[in-house]
Amino acid sequence: MKAKIAVLGGGHGAHAMAADLSLKGYEVNLCELPEFEEGFRVTLARQAVNLIDPWGELHCAKLGLATTNFEAAVRDVEYIMMNVPAVAAKAFFEKVIPYLMDGQVLIKWSGNFSALSFAKMLKEMGVEKRVTLGEGHTLPWGCRLIEPGTVQIMVWVTKLLLATFPGKNVERILDGVKAMYPVFPSENVLTTSLNNLNPIVHPIGTVMNAGWIDTVGEKFYFYKDGNTLSISRGIKGIFKEVSSVAEAVGTEMNTYPEEDFWKKSAIMSSYTRAVFDKEGCVAKISGPASVKSRYITEDIPFGLVPIRKLAVQYNTSTPLIDAVINLGSVINQTDYMREGISLEEMGISGLSRDELKHFLYEGDE
Repeated sequence: MKAKIAVLGGGHGAHAMAADLSLKGYEVNLCELPEFEEGFRVTLARQAVNLIDPWGELHCAKLGLATTNFEAAVRDVEYIMMNVPAVAAKAFFEKVIPYLMDGQVLIKWSGNFSALSFAKMLKEMGVEKRVTLGEGHTLPWGCRLIEPGTVQIMVWVTKLLLATFPGKNVERILDGVKAMYPVFPSENVLTTSLNNLNPIVHPIGTVMNAGWIDTVGEKFYFYKDGNTLSISRGIKGIFKEVSSVAEAVGTEMNTYPEEDFWKKSAIMSSYTRAVFDKEGCVAKISGPASVKSRYITEDIPFGLVPIRKLAVQYNTSTPLIDAVINLGSVINQTDYMREGISLEEMGISGLSRDELKHFLYEGDE
């Protein structure tokens, strides 16, 4: 018997994962926040998701349940897959906490430093359920909702990093998740969060293309239109700074061929596959349509800001990341340094490098 799974979220990633896992033979529940029920209405009515696969074939993936009731969604499931924007992660986690059961596995895709924050929330609330918290470093594919209830997958990822908090638990969940996706164990949840390419690629490209995005809006395509040699130089610079932070905290980044930094799709396509013309498939991924998109409002406060704070705590310099945070804050008239996730929220403020490594592997033990 295949595992029963709850997928949390109502956007691109959640619809894609719910449909993909259903088509792979899993019983899948899909749950959205009640306040976003209107945009989820088609899926609720169908109790199914239409999936257009990379070959262009349309599939109707029947769900065990599509709902806005979290208790019903997670009852008796083995895995809870959270596919939501980082800005919504806390709201979803608060909704699901009362219904968590011993033995469940909760994985956030992409991580965005969430496992540490979730663990701290559980501790502060006195929740003693034996739940394994994990992160994937990115979504398993590049996808877009092309209309309500219908999602299209353009490319799929061939190497997914998976980690747990504490890190010693990763082998406990590895085989089960590997049956779903091509996951590889990572040392800890800082490894997965630092290796998320969205904060490395998206904010600097969006900031540097702000005028064009303001002008053309929904007609803007980040990779096809916005990624030029100038943008690629910025992406390479951000990657170098994130790599210095990874070294400072004692972990490693995925490696990328030098030539991949100078492709239209940048390093976003290095560990992906497509049926044909991978570069062209990535180029078809649209957006951002606005400087207030997730490319800034998520990837700066929940990506670059905690990376910058790690840099300060572990004595490394990130001048380009600092500049992108400041420019994004000016563009959107928002103090992202203040709004961004803090090391205190992750429970790692003030830890030495050795203390951090022990904490990430062993937890509070």
